Amino acid sequence: MDDDFDGIDLGDGVTVASPSDGKGPSDAACVVVADPDAGVCDGVPTVLYTDVPPEAVDRPDRFDAYVRRGDRAALESQVRWLLASGDDAGADTDAERAAEPRNDPEWERLKRLYEGTTELIAAETVEKLYERAIGLTEDILEFNNTSFFRHDGEGFYVAANNDGLVGTGPISDETGLLGRTYRTGRSFLVDDVRDHPEADPNDPAYRSALSVPAGDDAVFQAISNEVGAYDETDLTLAELLVSYVSETRSRIESEAAVRQSREQIERLHRGATELAAATSLDELFERTVEITDDILEFDISYVGVVEDGHIVPTAISSDAPADGAERVPLDDGGIAAEVYLSRTTNITDDVRDHPEARPVKRMYRAVLSVPIGDIGVFQATAFTPAAFDERDAELTELLMAHVAVTAERIRAESRLRDERDRSTALFEHVSDAAVAYDVEGGALTVRDVNRAFQSAFGYDADDVVGSDLLGRIVPPEPDPDPVPEPGADETIPELLVAAGESYRGEVRRRTEGGVREFILNVVPLSPGEERGAGYAIYTDITERKTRESELERQNERLEEFANIVSHDLRNPLSVARGNLDLARETGDVSRFDTAERALEQMEQLIDDLLSLARRGQLVDETERVDLPAVAKQAWATTETADAELVTCQSVVVDADEDRLVELLANLFRNAVEHGGRDVRVEVGGVDGGFYVEDDGPGIEPERRDEVFEPGETTGEDGIGYGLAIVESIAEAHGWTAVVTSGTAGGARFEFRA
Repeated sequence: MDDDFDGIDLGDGVTVASPSDGKGPSDAACVVVADPDAGVCDGVPTVLYTDVPPEAVDRPDRFDAYVRRGDRAALESQVRWLLASGDDAGADTDAERAAEPRNDPEWERLKRLYEGTTELIAAETVEKLYERAIGLTEDILEFNNTSFFRHDGEGFYVAANNDGLVGTGPISDETGLLGRTYRTGRSFLVDDVRDHPEADPNDPAYRSALSVPAGDDAVFQAISNEVGAYDETDLTLAELLVSYVSETRSRIESEAAVRQSREQIERLHRGATELAAATSLDELFERTVEITDDILEFDISYVGVVEDGHIVPTAISSDAPADGAERVPLDDGGIAAEVYLSRTTNITDDVRDHPEARPVKRMYRAVLSVPIGDIGVFQATAFTPAAFDERDAELTELLMAHVAVTAERIRAESRLRDERDRSTALFEHVSDAAVAYDVEGGALTVRDVNRAFQSAFGYDADDVVGSDLLGRIVPPEPDPDPVPEPGADETIPELLVAAGESYRGEVRRRTEGGVREFILNVVPLSPGEERGAGYAIYTDITERKTRESELERQNERLEEFANIVSHDLRNPLSVARGNLDLARETGDVSRFDTAERALEQMEQLIDDLLSLARRGQLVDETERVDLPAVAKQAWATTETADAELVTCQSVVVDADEDRLVELLANLFRNAVEHGGRDVRVEVGGVDGGFYVEDDGPGIEPERRDEVFEPGETTGEDGIGYGLAIVESIAEAHGWTAVVTSGTAGGARFEFRA
């Protein structure tokens, strides 16, 4: 117990000792024990100083006093009283006093008062505490007229009384014994109030009084109509009782404050949780003001949001006047502007003493100002000075932290909605096919497609949304090379948004109508961030690519025609002109035959050029035709001398008959030119097509890839465009043309769809 006695003053000549000093309990003038089960020495006053509540102590009458552990002031008072009570004038030594039986009336009253204090400790409210204390003064101290007075700033009010005067007041604290006790904090014992210079009784029948301060704001008084009704023992017992009452009141109020604080924090937490449900800033700030009014119990609460360099009122208490807040500039906005710019909470006890304060209403006195992030300022105002303390500031800061977080969430969601609305509007009105999608784990999931996508790809939105688009639109690739090219990138462009990357390039994608060519633009939702969301925009360039290919072929044909005109036509023209000049000069008519053959060669060349000019054009509508019949028609229109045509029976192909006649005629002419006048030509069917072969010298394997080139020939009279015309007609039908060796060693041309 040594530490508990540090700093306790028990008066001159009194020594505090511990059992380690060699003294036993029987040698002590007073014993303090902490264990309720400890033994008690007869004849020695014993104080139980413990955390165990009085109702849990077994046989509490064994102890002379009870003090809750930690209440050093009460412990000091109890020990002082017991020591004073033990100073019996008839005993010369401590041992004699200890051996003397304790059966005098004062000692009995003290014992009964101690026992009665258990009722005080069990009180749950201050009102009940005072009521029980008044009962103890009647039953134990035997006082007839007692009261507890509490001061509330205006004066005293009767808090408890044994004569039904509770609530009486206010009573002035400037005069009288009541006021003097309150101002000095001292106890007074007055034998006759008529002889006391400051006593001012309400009733002239009052003659003697006890007046004891009960804490900082209360006074206990006992009044009697008899002179000298109270003595020093009465005063000591009254002080002891009041000390119990004051200490118990402090505990009750402290526990009530803690309980109220806990409940307030819990309510504040629930209110802050409700803020998270707000969907707009206006709703958030309105709820904030409601919470501060209801839970923090501020007179007027106000939220101001910073806009365009001003603090603009956004929400204010429902009880506030209509003009209770106003728009103020940041550069001259008083306390609110200071708090917002410094991001520091401010408590102003009285705005009338603050040089920067600019209250909207003169009735505003105290102000609590708390910043709300970079959004604005919260202010609470009170009609009395010094209405706010640090706890108010801490709770408000806690709430405003929630408000700031929720406001930022609402603003972010608003920005996201605006961005989504703009993106949706653009997405829907873009003229090209567009897809909004997410990428996770290498899989692409469609969020939305626009109408242009449905039109271009032929896939309905209901079938596409929520599915993996890549498996639907990416065409299968041919078998890759055994060894891929170094640095080859096999990543599907649509997946690049997973890394926040963009892409623009040409791709082939599968539609309901087949594979088509597109320019693909991949746009991540957040460039540079790995959010895995974005857009793909497909611009169909299939027709353009077809036109480009056709234009490229036309350019090639124009270049070929230019070469023919500049070279192949010039040679026979020169021959004809030279022979005509010689015939004119010499009169040799044989020159005319040579010139005529040259002109015939030019005519054939021009016919071939006209046919070649049709290369790449689509054939007319095809139909099922009998190949042997068409072959015989072509044979009849070709100069074949003594050559022989052999056809197979029942071979049918899909073709434009006129173009097929032209293809076969060129092959027959080529066979006669290279195989001789008596060449044998055979036409028959193969799997998926037909063939034409002869028994001539054939075509060397190294030249088979070149024979279809325009101008390529080995004959003396050929011009080299017949096989080029053959290939162009085959391509127009969608056939492939292959040169190989025939069964008799000659040339064999196979055509398959």
